[in-house]
Amino acid sequence: MNAAWKDAALGAALSGIGLCAALAAGPARAQDYRFPTSGEDYGHFYPTAYLDQGGTTDWNCGGITYSGHGGSDFGGGSWTGMDEGRDIVAAAAGTVIDAHDGEDDRCTTGDCPGGGGYGNYVKIRHADGKATIYAHLKTWSVAVSVGQEVGCGQGLGQMGSSGYSTGPHVHFEVRTASESRTDPFDGPCSSPPTYWVDQGVYDGLPGLVCEDVGPCAVLARLRCGESVSLSNDAGGATSSHLSYGGCSEYVYSGPEVAVEFATELGEAVTLRLSGLGADLDLFLLASEACDGTGCHAASTEPYGTDEAIAFTAAAGQRYVVAVDGWEGATSAFSLSAECAGGWPGEGDPGDDDTAPDDDAAPDDDAAPDDDAAPDDDAAPDDDAATDDDATSDDDAAPEGEDPPDRVEDFGGCSGCATGSASPGPLPTLAPLVPLLRRRGRPRVVAGVGSG
Repeated sequence: MNAAWKDAALGAALSGIGLCAALAAGPARAQDYRFPTSGEDYGHFYPTAYLDQGGTTDWNCGGITYSGHGGSDFGGGSWTGMDEGRDIVAAAAGTVIDAHDGEDDRCTTGDCPGGGGYGNYVKIRHADGKATIYAHLKTWSVAVSVGQEVGCGQGLGQMGSSGYSTGPHVHFEVRTASESRTDPFDGPCSSPPTYWVDQGVYDGLPGLVCEDVGPCAVLARLRCGESVSLSNDAGGATSSHLSYGGCSEYVYSGPEVAVEFATELGEAVTLRLSGLGADLDLFLLASEACDGTGCHAASTEPYGTDEAIAFTAAAGQRYVVAVDGWEGATSAFSLSAECAGGWPGEGDPGDDDTAPDDDAAPDDDAAPDDDAAPDDDAAPDDDAATDDDATSDDDAAPEGEDPPDRVEDFGGCSGCATGSASPGPLPTLAPLVPLLRRRGRPRVVAGVGSG
């Protein structure tokens, strides 16, 4: 049996193991994905080649693909972007079942050796049996190892140009439990359903929100003129990987806690977060959904600096104020509200009911009634090298310019050399550059209306 047949047999065996494991685990609801980069780098990416549905046609019946391409490619600013660092993160929670690093990351020919054509890569198995592959990564950027459990949005590596690649990009691939490639996009030329939480528009990007992000933990009520003292790792805190909609470009990993705030008046309000021993940030949300949507305003000062949000509150509207740790930071804090109104519907504690009744004898109703209680208010298998789609086009558009004409400018993988080398064990990693870099200029979003 020659080497190529051995590799094919091993790949089939590994596929069978993955399928048996998935079947043994029982049926699971289909897993949906977020776009696999950080909020900080999201704006740098653009699609360069979708999965080929046949006849060089993509999921929307367009031509943003090339013949035989079996994944979705996204560029991130060509070589300049690669050198600056473009984060690649897990599209959903799961277990790392394969990872490879150490291959050269400046391939331009589309046939560089290593990783079965995928170069440096990570493969994750998800709860529903499907797997996602993140390929052509930067040398020594792989930050996870086989057997490691990862959360949605957790850093895996950085964009590169390793393996069968002609320029920096990430090749994102979805495989079924039987290792068949499948398109995560739903459109007129692909089969439903979409595998994205938020698919976005054609020639654009899917959203950053993870599936099934739980609600923020609302632990206290904040009234005008008062303060609450908590810590963001208090009992009931959550740790979700998310970005807060249009309020912040950064991705947070928690832990986070929240308090509810309201005033009976339509008035100017300033929320202040102080007493910090670590880098916590402040967010004003429409509800406790905590899924990255409904953010009104944010304060994201660095390095443990006090935070403040100034906004105009609508009379009677309930807000959720979230306090989130940057890169896992935890600290005690004090949160105060500078405003004048009372809590909606509570009434004035100084009304006439506080005066004693004229009849001194207590009546039978003197016992408090129930109302006295507070209101509830993969790696690719080893045979991956035989797949024509192991490479993808370059995305050589410099920052500030339109994306390139994709395949037309950079060729494809038609006629790429194939190999049979199977990925070896993950080498000892050199010190890693942090995947989620700290923001630049701090900012306070102020004067945001309540709409």
